[in-house]
Amino acid sequence: MANDRPLAAHEILDALENVSDNEEDYRERLICILPPPVDPDCLTDEDSGEEDNVTLNNLPRNILLQPAEVMIQGQIMVSDTEEEPSDSTGRTKRRRTYAWRKRDLAKNPVNWPDVQGACQDKRPIEWFENFLDEDVISLLVSESNKYAVKKNLPGDITTEDMKCFIGILLVSGYSWLPRRRIYWENSPDTKNELISSAMTRDRFDFIFRHLHVNDNLDLQDKYTKVRPLVTLLNKKFLEFSPLEEHYSVDEAMIPYYGRHGCKQHIKGKPIRYGFKAWVGATRLGYVLWMEPYQGATTMCNPIYKELGLGASVVLTFCDVLISRGFDLPYHVVFDNFFTGTPLLEEITKKGLRCTGTVRENRTSSCPLITSKLLKKKERGAVDYRTTHDNTFIIAKWHDNNIFSIASNAVGINPKQSAKRFSQSEKRNIVIEEPHMVSIYNKYMGGVDRSDENISHYRIGIRGKKWYMPLLTHMIDLAEHNAWQLYKINHGKLDHLGFCRRVAIALIESNRKNAKRGPSRPSHHEHADSRKDQMNHLVIPQSKQTHCRQCHKECLTRCKKCDVGVCVKCFETYHS
Repeated sequence: MANDRPLAAHEILDALENVSDNEEDYRERLICILPPPVDPDCLTDEDSGEEDNVTLNNLPRNILLQPAEVMIQGQIMVSDTEEEPSDSTGRTKRRRTYAWRKRDLAKNPVNWPDVQGACQDKRPIEWFENFLDEDVISLLVSESNKYAVKKNLPGDITTEDMKCFIGILLVSGYSWLPRRRIYWENSPDTKNELISSAMTRDRFDFIFRHLHVNDNLDLQDKYTKVRPLVTLLNKKFLEFSPLEEHYSVDEAMIPYYGRHGCKQHIKGKPIRYGFKAWVGATRLGYVLWMEPYQGATTMCNPIYKELGLGASVVLTFCDVLISRGFDLPYHVVFDNFFTGTPLLEEITKKGLRCTGTVRENRTSSCPLITSKLLKKKERGAVDYRTTHDNTFIIAKWHDNNIFSIASNAVGINPKQSAKRFSQSEKRNIVIEEPHMVSIYNKYMGGVDRSDENISHYRIGIRGKKWYMPLLTHMIDLAEHNAWQLYKINHGKLDHLGFCRRVAIALIESNRKNAKRGPSRPSHHEHADSRKDQMNHLVIPQSKQTHCRQCHKECLTRCKKCDVGVCVKCFETYHS
């Protein structure tokens, strides 16, 4: 039999505490408690606590036992961003409510203008010097010389030295050796004639030790050591970038295994340890914008801070696109780390378009079918809702798994056919794929593609300073973007061929032609073959050389080892 009596105040309080523990519901609740009956035996009507600081724990028993009513006011207050549900001031963020309709997104098609210029027939080194031009080289030379002078060493690094130095770094990307000094070693298996004849080992070490960009001028910026180079190259990347309709935003990793406050570990990534950077790129991987991640002090536009980290990154990149001045409706694609309904609204206000996967707790209570029920339907099933003002659409699609996707630009139709492998039928099947999913799959991989291209020929010479991986990564990024422009203009070289052409041009055009003096042979020279006791014969030589054993002048040499050895040292040298 049901109990129709009203709940007492203490029963309502217990129920509300249980709800708060199990549900993310931050609505305001008002409890109205009926006044207690007059008790003639009670000498006072005061409660057990202070009048100005009434809490649940100081209410008397006769009040807690009285019937009460609870009223829930306001909207659900949850965070719709990647961050926690409260902002820096401790106030809970309110989420806007929407009226949803079961209809497809109706947007007028965009006719993207053909504004690309004529193809340019440039050599690889000319494409590379679009980015590492005189401004960048002058920055590296001047700051490196200042850094050397502070250590009471001569600041005599020249522009030619720096260009030759960069060329050697590029060579180490496709001709990698475990130690950089081996490039100059007099050993036939490792010596690189191009490098050793262009710059001495000690000169390279001097430039490498004193390579510098900036002092610690801004203590709020954890990347102040490399900030001028990042800012300058971002400006040049944007200046020479191809004008395309679709762009993607994602995170990239720069490998680093030392100690630093900004070092990240992301499980499951190809590069698990290193610096994380936010990157905006085209479909083929040309990088327009790169910003290293440094937590709360990440250099994003501060006006977007209340929207959360993910939204701030995307909106900052949107501002970069708008700064180009073409007033075009760019289409930005991103994953569920960034997507939320506030971000969709902000991008719509800017006149841009976007598409991205979205997490289910960021859909602003969109009344979509539950994932459990959608899994029971056939593969390819989709459920969707559009806002009443036709601003954006949110959909769930049943593929290998259930995932949600949102867009303010494209909807469900026209659907495309997608081939999938069915585990139950053990064969390939064809399912219907929503148009917004096709757009996402086609244009989302630009950042990953640039990471893959760079990883093939990443600069292999490593230093001990924490910012050295960032400096070499910016050089790799400039070389990769130059190759992208070369390919867009119908260049025929692949990435390896392009990188080799750039490196050789930098070294040969800026090398020092000073004649190299005598040097010691490698201590590994003929270390084993001279002791095999096979076909070692003493032969005369016309020119005097130094004996490999006693280092005195001699007129004989070993025929097999092809080194000068005097007669009395011949047996000792070969034993």
